[in-house]
Amino acid sequence: MKKLFTFAMALMAAMAINATDYYFAGAANGWSNNNDAWKFTDVNGVLTLEVADLYGEFKVTENGAWHPQHGAAVAGEGVALNGSYTLVKCDDSQGEADAPANASILFPQEGDWRYKDAKLTLDASNPDALVISLVAGTLYDHNAAPKTYQIVGAFNGWDNNGAPSFEEVNGVLTVTVADLSGTFKIIQDHAWDNQWATNWETGAGLVLGEPYVLGAKGDQGEPANLSLANPFGGYKDAVLTLTKSGDDFVLTLVSGTFNKMQADWFLPGAWQGWKCDDVAKMTPVDGQANTYELLLAEFTGEFKVVYGDWAVEFGAAKGSGEQWNVNTPIELSFPCDNMKPEDPDAVYQDVTITLVVDYDKVAATLTIATEGDAVQTIQLNAKSIKRIENGQVIIENNGVRFNAAGIAQ
Repeated sequence: MKKLFTFAMALMAAMAINATDYYFAGAANGWSNNNDAWKFTDVNGVLTLEVADLYGEFKVTENGAWHPQHGAAVAGEGVALNGSYTLVKCDDSQGEADAPANASILFPQEGDWRYKDAKLTLDASNPDALVISLVAGTLYDHNAAPKTYQIVGAFNGWDNNGAPSFEEVNGVLTVTVADLSGTFKIIQDHAWDNQWATNWETGAGLVLGEPYVLGAKGDQGEPANLSLANPFGGYKDAVLTLTKSGDDFVLTLVSGTFNKMQADWFLPGAWQGWKCDDVAKMTPVDGQANTYELLLAEFTGEFKVVYGDWAVEFGAAKGSGEQWNVNTPIELSFPCDNMKPEDPDAVYQDVTITLVVDYDKVAATLTIATEGDAVQTIQLNAKSIKRIENGQVIIENNGVRFNAAGIAQ
């Protein structure tokens, strides 16, 4: 049966033909490879991207995944205003991360320069040699500009350009967020260069009415995303203030109406490009409270368990180096690092993944169950969901349903 199932998967991989989405991933957006605010979209037949603030190194990625990726032939090369540059595509045909160098946004002189209201276009007529052009933008000296501060997070899709800014109200920097939920950070000038979030020492969440000393980006790296004390809830019309106390920034949630958040559970990871999509969505288990399930034809690699669209993340305890293996319950942590596999080369087939959540204690347990042994194999390009419906195996691939023999339904 397993051979028949694998044949069916291979058949679907050969049949799958997907349009390619191209994303800009770089310093200007925190190196996010799947932020829709940084996706090239068709405008009158031309793939176009318009952003409020553009600078730094970058790559172009496909379909929200890191591979394949497009960059520079040589570090330091890139695109200047009113110019074009032909990007180099990595060769990962054997599953290797043979990545090109980062490309750069080029400026006419040295300094802390950026482009406001920038417009990029992408010629993808040759998918192995994308041509990127910087067709518009206003040059400005970022060093001389007044500093501004924004709150960015799951509530706005981590869009740093569209993040709401703190404005002075009665002498205090204040911002109102219509629906504050999930995790978030404070950034400066709509950029990721400076960040403030979870306190490095306490790791605590934000509580209504209690001033919170933020952790800053520095020698320790980037602080973990900050969450509310109970991350499964959110505040409507949340009012927050930002003040400075010595060298520290202090964030206070002044007011808001608390609501329990309603969201789906996802299991994004290396196996499907780290996306919270239908392929990675877990479904509630009938008759079992707060229990969710995901059935997969193949599973491997690092992952996190996510509530909402990257709103709340569970995985390995921060800095623990915890690893997962099959048929063993995994106590997930929040906040977290990626959960890494004990055997990075192992690929498991016909996997049932079960999640049990304690919403009050903010705790979750995950079990990755399979009856077979790991196989060493190259992943299929097609990402599929296996379901049991009315006692029959149904495989869903890119919206098309197949039975176990690979016949479309």
